[in-house]
Parts: sequence; structure tokens; C-alpha cells
Amino acid sequence: MNIKRFFHHSTRVPRHYSSTFKASDLGKNLAKYDIYALAEKPENNVEMISPDSIIFSNLQVVKSPKSALLLNNQIFEIAVEPEIINNIVVELPNEFLDIFRIVYPKPELLTVGLGSKTRMLGPKTRSALSKLGIRAETSDTRNAALSYDLLATERSPALVGSIMLPPNI
Repeated sequence: MNIKRFFHHSTRVPRHYSSTFKASDLGKNLAKYDIYALAEKPENNVEMISPDSIIFSNLQVVKSPKSALLLNNQIFEIAVEPEIINNIVVELPNEFLDIFRIVYPKPELLTVGLGSKTRMLGPKTRSALSKLGIRAETSDTRNAALSYDLLATERSPALVGSIMLPPNI
């Protein structure tokens, strides 16, 4: 298994929420009620999902066929070959799941993006994660990125992790 770690010493994309966003079309003071607009964003915040890449706010890019593993505010580029059964069920290899046996602290919740469409995690993968005390939320990669960004912003990034398969599978 090939794992590449991205370091966070690059500059972040500046965000100008309150100064550039005027919610005049949606209501006079709607921008005042966006409680997460000025919250500290995690370092591995997903900025965009393109047809074949996952782009992060620190401008790191994970391109297909590689996948992204987000843990403890870090981005890992991983080469994982999932077994896709009937284009509905996805089983992740046991050697990949071994990462979660040695990681500390383990994430409480793992958002799993399973490609271009919503699929199910296979029973072996779900059972292995359950034995480790990790709950899994599955969806397509685009929605998994949105869920991860929201959860990592409102909670500690150490409590939430994500596996994102390439958006084009």
C-alpha cells in the first residue's frame, strides 16, 4: 500500500465571508446568522471536488486513481483498490483498515465517499470498523466531503475522519 503525506506549510486560500458576502437577496441580516462562517476551518478542509480530483483548501490535490484519507487535520494520499460488487457494494481491503488499528486517537465517525454515486459499505468492512469502535457514514464522494467539512468544523477534527475514493469511480 502506498501512502503519501501532505504537509501543511503552504498558504491557505483566504476567505472573506462577512466582507464580500452580502445576503441582500436572501434577507437583510442573514449573514449575521451563519455561525460557522468565521469558525476555524480544519487544515484539511475540502475546497472542491472535480470530475477526477479532490482539491483541499491548502491547494493540495489528490488525483484519481488515488484516494484521500483525512485524519487529525492531515491529508494522506492513498492507493487503495476497493472491491466493488455489482456496482453497489464496496469492500475496502483489510490492509487498508489496519491503519485504524494503529492510529491514535481513532476517529469516532468516518465519512466514507464511495465514488460518483452512493453505494453501501460491504459487511466485512462495516464489521471491521465496528469492532474498532468507529461509526461509518457512507455517501458519494461529493456529499462525503460536505459532511466531513461540516463535522470537522463543528467538532474537533480528531473526532472525525474521512475516506474519499476518487470521484470518477
